[in-house]
Amino acid sequence: MNNGCLGTHYSFIPMRTHYQYIIVGAGCAGLQLAVALVREKNLSLESLLIVEATATHEEKTWCFWYPTNHPFEHLVKKSWKNIAFSAPGVSVKEDLQSMRYQYISSEDFYQDQLLVLQQDSRVDFLFEPVQAISADSGINQVVTAKGNISAAYIFHSQPSYPVSEKPFLWQHFLGWEIETATDVFDVDTATMMDFSLTDTAHPLFFHYILPFSSRRALVECTFFSVNLCEKEVYEQLLTQYIAKFIPVPFTILSKEVGKIPMSLPPKKLIAESSTIIPIGTAAGCIKASTGYSFTRCMKHTQAILGWLKKENEIPHPVSAKRFLFYDRLFLTLIQRYPQQMPGIFASLFKNNRVAFILQFLAEQTNLLQEALIFIRLPKRYFIKVLLNRTK
Repeated sequence: MNNGCLGTHYSFIPMRTHYQYIIVGAGCAGLQLAVALVREKNLSLESLLIVEATATHEEKTWCFWYPTNHPFEHLVKKSWKNIAFSAPGVSVKEDLQSMRYQYISSEDFYQDQLLVLQQDSRVDFLFEPVQAISADSGINQVVTAKGNISAAYIFHSQPSYPVSEKPFLWQHFLGWEIETATDVFDVDTATMMDFSLTDTAHPLFFHYILPFSSRRALVECTFFSVNLCEKEVYEQLLTQYIAKFIPVPFTILSKEVGKIPMSLPPKKLIAESSTIIPIGTAAGCIKASTGYSFTRCMKHTQAILGWLKKENEIPHPVSAKRFLFYDRLFLTLIQRYPQQMPGIFASLFKNNRVAFILQFLAEQTNLLQEALIFIRLPKRYFIKVLLNRTK
């Protein structure tokens, strides 16, 4: 995001002292909510301030599985009808039927959302780090070095709980967008996880492939671990993987590096007031066991709109209790038994339809369906975690 695309309603000082709504954080969740507020005809929007620490955003990508009909379908740069999974002795490729695995670039998303917001005179931007969010004497305030700004409602993506909440892991990765000399990629298939390359020094990592054409793809090396890796580790593993499984000359067009927190929100998200509402990361919209967030932000945005229209309550946190329990179980397994996880993932994909797995990860299954998934997994390490044993 840069100043050139924000129109006339951005500032480095507060433009007024009180707003109807303030959104702290102009990321995925903040901009989704801002545009939804602007477009919602059943809400009387008077004024909206979006506060962000800086006028620039680090470029990233969002991927998700979803039917093709959704508010952001015009931003989907590429979609895939098939999902593939590989591990030693296991190879799965499946048609997602009514769903597609979809890719949106943050640059396209920000430009699209900001274009809507910059054309609305009710919307202001303030680029200033937020020092605190408070509800002193019943007045909701955002505190900055340039002054305090009050609002009837404040939505914020700043976690008010420690990011070291246990269990805590990072999903961290390096990806190369490469172009090959010959046709090698299946343009209809995204490889979600490939454990085919093994390395005794690193028990839990996999490769991820998003083909944009038969000769161009994002190939990514991803880890789930407590500690991050040196850049050379990702590069070495990417080089080995491409040499072994994509053995043709290639050119690196661009690189993508990142890390996503894999951590559970606390059992109770305590807000300063009933009108200071967490969104995005602060609301638990990043699913702890996968790192996916885009469609969860979509769902949470709709819940907030319903709450403002007095149609429903906002779920705190976003996930139901049993899914938080599953996430905690999964993260604890990774921490204690990382060397066993490739085999556990292989059993998951070997014994279940991919669409069913994605339905489970999207928290759209019932207890009976969830029981069927767990019954088909190796039970030894799950039982050890449940019994808190560390043999």
